[in-house]
Amino acid sequence: MHHVEYQGSYITLLTEKEILNPYSVLKKTFNEFSSPTHIQDELFEILTLAIRRNYWMTYESPLVIYKKYKKLLRLFEAGWLIEKIRPDLSLSEKFSISYTNIKIKTRERERIITNSDPISNAYQALVSIYSSDPLYSLRSDLFNLLFEGLMPTCVNYSCEFDDYMAKAVQQMNILISTLHIIDRHEQRNVLSPRDVEILTKERDKFIARDTLYDYDVDLYHVFRYSKKEDLITAILISKEILNTNNFWKLHGNPANILYYYHDLLFILDGYWGHYQNILEDGKDINTKWKYPKDKKQELYSMGYKWIKRPWKYLHDQFEKKSVQEWRGMLELCLEDVFSNRQIGYRVDRNNNEVLDFIRELLYLDELNAYEPKIY
Repeated sequence: MHHVEYQGSYITLLTEKEILNPYSVLKKTFNEFSSPTHIQDELFEILTLAIRRNYWMTYESPLVIYKKYKKLLRLFEAGWLIEKIRPDLSLSEKFSISYTNIKIKTRERERIITNSDPISNAYQALVSIYSSDPLYSLRSDLFNLLFEGLMPTCVNYSCEFDDYMAKAVQQMNILISTLHIIDRHEQRNVLSPRDVEILTKERDKFIARDTLYDYDVDLYHVFRYSKKEDLITAILISKEILNTNNFWKLHGNPANILYYYHDLLFILDGYWGHYQNILEDGKDINTKWKYPKDKKQELYSMGYKWIKRPWKYLHDQFEKKSVQEWRGMLELCLEDVFSNRQIGYRVDRNNNEVLDFIRELLYLDELNAYEPKIY
């Protein structure tokens, strides 16, 4: 996620309904198992992938690994929401350390003071983890493990497995166990009006977000990380993969696809924001753009008839489908590309639609110099 600005925590994978009841995510995650061990094993699978070269090839498809990653991140997002409403005052009082018992830090590793109440210990651990490792940090570290495990060749750096990463995985492991205990304790509890109020505010923030992530650059730096030609190639390769069975049995480096799909998402989000600015400025979306004759002929020869009125093209596309629908289609397309299955016509038609839309946005970027200046 090379465009992402890692300085803010927010929800990315949960639904609006799940944000209003994050305990339902815990129930869904842990429902099949009596202990957290299976989910912890999936975390260590991702760690193993990152330190054993090409170990991802032992799986049926990259999609298997990608779904494990998303399951873990959904769990961590739910835990982040729960930490906002728990523990309540009575529980906090049980593990709050008085001033007279504050220990001066030494070189020895500081341990959390525990008591005989498991749920108090769990909530104490929950607060401690999200205080030291915010959600954005957990998201970044988990993604880096996944990305490294899928063997990227499109970047010139690699994930460093130092003390920090070892501690990060250990914290995630503790967090999974902690959330399992909380799940068992909270199954019959009812959300209070205060809980609902806090979670509703988070749901509203999620709905109000213009982009899925906070990005470190805008559309003016769209090709900072990847060349336009590389993105077009990734789209064409995706279409080839979707028409092939067992593609990943004979090809390597699925991390490159993941890398470029974050670019495609960034472009989609960027032009959604640009379209919002057009509407806010009150511009006439039917305004014709003026081009040099040779540029117009070049684009017409490529089939881009919409170049007469690009603002209207954006308007029509986002009227046809919301940005959330386009994002969802792109994510499903990524999963299909990772699936190692040839995709049927109906689903493939949806994949082609979103890939073609983003490819046209890439060409629209070439036309920014000709965008009418209306004041």
